[in-house]
Amino acid sequence: MFLLALVLLVPILSFNIVPRVRADAPFSLNSVPAATSEGNTVSLVLSASGAVPNIQYRFRFSVIDPAGKTAQSLANYTTASGQNTFTLIVVYPSPSFQGSNALVGQYNAKVDELWPTAAPGVAGTSFILSITDSSSYQRTQTVLIQASGYSASESVTVTIRTQATSTVVFSQIVPATGTGIVATSWKTPRNATIDTYIVTLTGTSTVKNPADSQPFSLGRAVMIIGSITSVKSVYQRTETMSFFFQPTYPDGSIPSTGVALLSLAGSGGSSVTLTATYDSTSQTFEASYQTSLDNQTGTWTASLGGHAYSDAYGNNGPGATVSTSSQLTIIPLTVSVTTNSTISVGQLLKFNATVTYPDGTVFLPGIVKASFLYSSTPVVNNSVPVVFDTTLGLWIGTYTVRPSDTGGLWSLVVKASDSPTPPNTGFATRAITVQNTSGGNASFPLYYFGIIAALVALLLVAVFFAFRRRKVTHASLKIDLDAVRSEAGRIESTDFFKSVKDQVAKEG
Repeated sequence: MFLLALVLLVPILSFNIVPRVRADAPFSLNSVPAATSEGNTVSLVLSASGAVPNIQYRFRFSVIDPAGKTAQSLANYTTASGQNTFTLIVVYPSPSFQGSNALVGQYNAKVDELWPTAAPGVAGTSFILSITDSSSYQRTQTVLIQASGYSASESVTVTIRTQATSTVVFSQIVPATGTGIVATSWKTPRNATIDTYIVTLTGTSTVKNPADSQPFSLGRAVMIIGSITSVKSVYQRTETMSFFFQPTYPDGSIPSTGVALLSLAGSGGSSVTLTATYDSTSQTFEASYQTSLDNQTGTWTASLGGHAYSDAYGNNGPGATVSTSSQLTIIPLTVSVTTNSTISVGQLLKFNATVTYPDGTVFLPGIVKASFLYSSTPVVNNSVPVVFDTTLGLWIGTYTVRPSDTGGLWSLVVKASDSPTPPNTGFATRAITVQNTSGGNASFPLYYFGIIAALVALLLVAVFFAFRRRKVTHASLKIDLDAVRSEAGRIESTDFFKSVKDQVAKEG
């Protein structure tokens, strides 16, 4: 009976003593950083999900260095109530994780779970310790070299040679620091050979296995061109569009050799290729385009495509297309008119005009029109014929002033436009005084005649009453002419009559 009871109780007790865990709890291991230089530490980050709350986990971290030696470290983590994920970080090497970081090459790391379940190799990763800060470089970039594990003050020879021809491009003896670190650098020239290079460190007393030797690649520099600049944002036809840009190498230095091909596209869809060359004064690459009279107006865009610039050594850029836009507008024509400033009725108004572009080029094809304009009431706009005199090289127009043309200030307007679409235009205006003294033009107002008639009637009435008192004998009437003259003179001297005379004089 005792044995039977024991057989029944043991499984139950065992179930209560050992906590339940998930045998397939996922773990992941990452190295931070994944690559670094000799002598630096690496953090091994263990992440767990689906963990059991309120329990202690125990792990064993292992790292195998390039020489095949294994270093181990134990680490624990206790989950809290309700916690089912956690992260555990272990630093290699460290006082609790004794190992080497003085060998170049790959280090393999793994984690074994020891408690609450025994599960070897639940996660793994690897990291690289190198003697250069990168595995590839562009021309002009600097190769940083660092190694560790040497004796204090030990002289270490650092050499860099090409893999293809074993040509030594760098050699230096560097003393190790008190902690055994050897550090130096090599700035790659802009014309360095494109190849794989081997950097090697050789100590006078320290011998490493594997030795401090590592390859790296060196390629063309990708030139940095952030933008293209237009000298002006708005150009007129016949002006020269100018563009410039400044490439830089990865180290920030400025090239002084090479060419670039720019594409300049007009708003009409046509495009031209421009060659940009180096200007030593501005230390930029410049390109220009002489616009013409008939270029399409609107937006013009200059673009530098990817790798469209190259220096003398094959370094090129930019990595992506860069562009800039400018506006092209019509050009104003300069119109100069020579003519008289005063003209009378019946006389011939003759004028000549020259039309030029801003650069002085004489305007020939196109249209020139003229009009003789009176802007007062009534408005008059007379068209004036214009022809081009090939002998004189002038546009000539004539107009005969008519009797019906109102006297006063007129305007001669000459307009010019050429053939492109849209056309380039210009105009000029000249003030001309027209003298018209004809009677019909005087336009003496009718109400003035009424006023004069009233004055004459008043004069006659005054004369009549003045002589009624005199006797009339036989059938004849003797008029006192002296009295009539006196009365007429009195009326003429009045302010009203004087104003009428002045007005008539003005109208005449």
